[in-house]
Amino acid sequence: MQKQKGATILEIILVMAIFATLFGFITISLLSSTAKASFQGALSVLIADIQSQQQRAISVDTDNGVYFTQNNYTVFAGSSYTPSNASNFVIALEEDLEFSDISLPNDSIIFEKRNGEAVGFSPNQHTVTIKNTLTNEQKTIQINRYGVITQIQ
Repeated sequence: MQKQKGATILEIILVMAIFATLFGFITISLLSSTAKASFQGALSVLIADIQSQQQRAISVDTDNGVYFTQNNYTVFAGSSYTPSNASNFVIALEEDLEFSDISLPNDSIIFEKRNGEAVGFSPNQHTVTIKNTLTNEQKTIQINRYGVITQIQ
């Protein structure tokens, strides 16, 4: 009797199932890493924008601020946020990110000209929380009366 060479259909299906399972685990792992990197990137840009507005208030002879809504934030010049101001610059968050808690007076932080301190600072309203809705990861940014980010947790 002759011995046949090759693989049976059952062996091929088994190997394909193993590869499909491995591919699924790798895909899930990569998606999680991508979401985490996206969240960290958005957080870094937000922090840089807040610090930039404070520096502009110190170096330019006008107040500057950041106004927050659930899905975006706006950097603006002046002592209060005016939605119709053409010089406002709106930064939209990616669709899986949101500001889940905005605990700031009038949903904004305004930096005083020349010294950069937070105008109208309230010890009970000095945080903003950004959240990734896919992973439920969130970070709270705490700002002190001097306009300095003191904690990110």
